[in-house]
Amino acid sequence: MGLHGGSGATTLAKLLGSAASEVGQSWPVSQNQWTGSAWPIPVIAVARTDYSGLEAADTFVRSWANGQLTGSKLSALVLIEAGPRTSEARKKATKRLLRMVPRGVHIPWMDSWLDAPPDPNRLPGRIKRIIKLLNTPTK
Repeated sequence: MGLHGGSGATTLAKLLGSAASEVGQSWPVSQNQWTGSAWPIPVIAVARTDYSGLEAADTFVRSWANGQLTGSKLSALVLIEAGPRTSEARKKATKRLLRMVPRGVHIPWMDSWLDAPPDPNRLPGRIKRIIKLLNTPTK
């Protein structure tokens, strides 16, 4: 689930493989919406680490923590680096948000992804480990 436009949710869904479906920017609440899926469906929320992405992630995490998001299960929050350099304030905000959820994952800046979509057969080891982790069901 993308927490804002340009979050990277489409790219992440492709990397996760055929078991993943992109649900847009809305928390899935209706089983009728996702027929054939085990319910409640596990949701991976995705945001960039720029100002608007971190703000969207903060709002989302607070809503989730307050029990306002029901009907599905939060599996992970993935924050995708928005640029090659990160300010100390954004690093701090990223760490804080990732600690607030059951599974928090940070994907580093990948310059090569600006020129072409990521090739699942040529991913760096760190990205492969992240994909494996995200494809592992939570308890």
